[in-house]
Amino acid sequence: MRKVILYMALPVVAVIFLVVLSGYFGPSGVQYATVEGRVVDKLSQGWVWGVQITVGGKTTSRYVSETYYLDEIKPGSYTLVAIAPNYYQFKKDVILKEGTNVVDISIEGREIPGLEGIEVFTSTIDEGIELEIVFLDSEWEIIKRYPCLPLRLEGTLFLDVGRVRSEKGRKVFEGPIELFWDTDAALGNNKGIIPWEKIDIKREDEDKEKKVIILKDYGILELILHTPQGDFKQTRMGVPLFQVPEG
Repeated sequence: MRKVILYMALPVVAVIFLVVLSGYFGPSGVQYATVEGRVVDKLSQGWVWGVQITVGGKTTSRYVSETYYLDEIKPGSYTLVAIAPNYYQFKKDVILKEGTNVVDISIEGREIPGLEGIEVFTSTIDEGIELEIVFLDSEWEIIKRYPCLPLRLEGTLFLDVGRVRSEKGRKVFEGPIELFWDTDAALGNNKGIIPWEKIDIKREDEDKEKKVIILKDYGILELILHTPQGDFKQTRMGVPLFQVPEG
C-alpha cells in the first residue's frame, strides 16, 4: 500500500516542479528580466503626471508615481521610451539581463499647456515675503498640471505711501528672486522668497511737508517672469511688509 501511494505521489511532485520551473524560466526555458527604477521631472526631481513607460513590448499604464516596474521581459537589447503630457519624449538604449535591471528616468519638461498669463500671491513667513506663481489659460482658469521649467523672476518693491489709493513711494527692493518647486503646493508649484534682510524697510518715515508720521506697512510689487514661452508681468498691491502672526 505504501508503494502505491509513493508511486502516485511522484508524478504529482514532478508536475509541480515543471510548473514552477516553467514559471521561473518562461515558456522558452529562458529566465525573464524585470526593469524598475525612478521616473522623475528633470528639474524638480518630483513625480511626473501621466507618465507611460514602454520597453520590450511591455507598457505601464499612465499614472503618477516616482517609481515604475515592468516584468516578464525576455533578456536582450531594447530602447526604453517614456512619454508624458507636456514633456519631451525620453529614450534610452538598454541591455536587459536575466533578473532585476534598474533604469532611472529623468524627463525634461517641454511647456506649460495653454499658458496665457500669471497670477502671483504673496504672504509673509519667517524668512521673508513668499510668492506663489499661478499659471492661467486663455479663459483665465488655473492650469493645474504642468512640468517644472527653467524660469527667472525679477521684482521691484516700493513702499505704498498712498492714503486713499495705492501710490508708489521709495524703492526698497530690486533684483532677481530665487525660485523653488513645491510639489505639495495647493495652487502654484513655483514659489519664491524675498528675504527680509534684502528689503530696505524703515518702519516710519516723516512726511516733511505735512509734518506727520506715515507708517509704511504695505508695498507695491512689480514682477516680470521669464519663461521659455515668453515674459509675463504682474503688479501686486498691498504686499505686507510685516510678519503676520500665526493663528
